[in-house]
Amino acid sequence: MELPTQLKRKHGFVALALVAALSLQYLTSTQQRLLRENARQLAEAEEANNFQRFLLQISAKSLEDEINEEFATRYASAAAAGRLEGAIAPTQTDEQASHAIREIQPYTLQDALEESKVWKRAFGILVYDPERDIFVGHYNRKNKWLNCNKKLFNALRTLAFILRKVFPDRFCGADCDELVIPVGAGDAPHVYKWKLPYTSGKAPTLMFGSAFRDTSLYSNMIAMPMPTPLHLQCFGQWAKNDGTEVCKLLQSSTGEGVVFFDDLGLKWNDLTPQVVSRTTDFTYLPTLQDGKNDGRGWRFLEDRPIPSRFIHEGEPTEEKRANAIQALNEQYDTLAPRWKAVALTAQAELDAGKDELPWANIKLSKFSGGRGKVPTVGSDAYSQWESVGIATGEVMGPQELAHYKYHIDLAGGGGTTWTGTVDKLAMPGLLFHHLSPTKDYIHDRLKPWKHYIPVRPDLRDLKAKFDWAEAHPTQAKIISEAGTAFMRNLGTLEGFGQMYDEVMVEPLRRIIEAYQPISKLQLDPEFWSWKDILKANKEEPVIECTGLSSGRFSCKMVQNQSVLNWEKYGTFVAR
Repeated sequence: MELPTQLKRKHGFVALALVAALSLQYLTSTQQRLLRENARQLAEAEEANNFQRFLLQISAKSLEDEINEEFATRYASAAAAGRLEGAIAPTQTDEQASHAIREIQPYTLQDALEESKVWKRAFGILVYDPERDIFVGHYNRKNKWLNCNKKLFNALRTLAFILRKVFPDRFCGADCDELVIPVGAGDAPHVYKWKLPYTSGKAPTLMFGSAFRDTSLYSNMIAMPMPTPLHLQCFGQWAKNDGTEVCKLLQSSTGEGVVFFDDLGLKWNDLTPQVVSRTTDFTYLPTLQDGKNDGRGWRFLEDRPIPSRFIHEGEPTEEKRANAIQALNEQYDTLAPRWKAVALTAQAELDAGKDELPWANIKLSKFSGGRGKVPTVGSDAYSQWESVGIATGEVMGPQELAHYKYHIDLAGGGGTTWTGTVDKLAMPGLLFHHLSPTKDYIHDRLKPWKHYIPVRPDLRDLKAKFDWAEAHPTQAKIISEAGTAFMRNLGTLEGFGQMYDEVMVEPLRRIIEAYQPISKLQLDPEFWSWKDILKANKEEPVIECTGLSSGRFSCKMVQNQSVLNWEKYGTFVAR
């Protein structure tokens, strides 16, 4: 797949700029300002459309497989006739699909170093040091040290523990060879976009976070559990307990865990027939957007639209609200997904009036403030939106959300929602799964139209999918129950154990077998140790882990002054 050359403006906008420049001398200053503003908005809209097409191109393969109206029709017919299993199996049985683990070709330390050139941050090289019998995480000196590195170091800590726990004979001190594994982490891959598609890599790169849905974008990337309590920490607990206990977050409960049907005694027909979501207003896929900063932090898809561009003071409230909704619809293609959902909800509320129930109830309940997530309701930042009844909504907990029939896991910073998908699968209602250019490790275990109903990246088919579900309640309920059953199975010893083996153990086993240590290469070990090669490539040791536990004290940051300053100021300076 070839990416669009650079998401440039079309020739028409260049011509417009020339005409504007020639005309400026004949216009008043106000007219000049308006002309410049119009030209800028047109150019931004075109770039936004180009970027949206870029996103659709990235996930085109998934769209072809998953968003298929004919497939939905066949599914509906088969479901009604009681022939579900035959309708939902595309090419493999579920058992075969869940065991489809990628082959890993032999690779060397030099191959691992090549991966470092693709990343701009949140990427490390984990090395087992036989002489010291520890695992050492390396970070390239060219890369910025940012807050997202915390996710990387959490991933390295748990990975070191699982490696030693599962493969103790491979990590036996001086009698064993080094092992080198490239590791990325973060909301999405922090790679140089101009390097994509990246198809020449040999070393398997473990991505602890959302990975590319289209594997041809980064052919040797392996999606791993996200470094959060609900995902990677559960894998670490499983290893710690020798496979005898599943973490409580995946257990049926009415407290901190996922919420199931029988937890609340809810019945399908009692659920409110709306698509509901309470989500955080968060930036969308910043690592994939070319980005442009004109003082407003503007991106191709707006994460937080400026209220004054949509809401005009001085108008009567109802007129002001209607005009704001119209403006959102006109700018729909330039909005980030969560704001697209806001626009759909606002239009649904307007169409429903006071007597009917709107089909959508998707609100922004929080936003990223200076000190974490802040409620939108009552905040100065969203007061204009709140004054016209658009976008803002009260926070709703899992038990309250569970009373709705339809849910959607709107994509966030990494293009997915790390907790939303599994939480909403477990709930009594049906999940509309929002497809994007990225996916999480758990998505490969789910099937469209069996566990969820897929929705396009631009959400333009969400209303149609809602109408389909309302028109086919039996089939919708069956899909909902399949999603819930999937989550229930993950909370069992057998279900989580199978996922642990397939997602973590088998890929690591293949990586260990594929790595070619220095001792097997035709290099003079006196001059070419793995430490010398890493140092020559500006890979700096920054974290050391014993691998003896998954606790925070099993690792320590390297305390030399260069690393301390790097962490403090963000840029490496040799001392």
